Amino acid sequence: MTLKAMYIRPDSDGVKAQYETIIAKLQATVAKYKEAFPQLKAIGKLLRMTLPEANSDEDYVQRLQELCSYLNELSTSSYIIRHLHHNLCEDVESVKNNTFLSSQEETYLILPT
Repeated sequence: MTLKAMYIRPDSDGVKAQYETIIAKLQATVAKYKEAFPQLKAIGKLLRMTLPEANSDEDYVQRLQELCSYLNELSTSSYIIRHLHHNLCEDVESVKNNTFLSSQEETYLILPT
């Protein structure tokens, strides 16, 4: 299987767009797999929280890093969360390094069918 990727420029709008892409992918992951993996429901609750407006690229990156930290805490008792955490943190690191590529995968969990 070949994954297509799209480069998003690392300017101010780019970081916000990257943040929104990552959040949308997390939301899609929770929506698709929450019945099979109830531990994802806690992440869904977190994603529904209203946050204050971000004022800078650093604010968006900080939010993503906090999500990684939260998932790291949850990952100690769940392989699925560990898998999700790993894939999310790869995207967060790429945002920080201005190398973000949004894959065509719609979710952070890629499970055999």
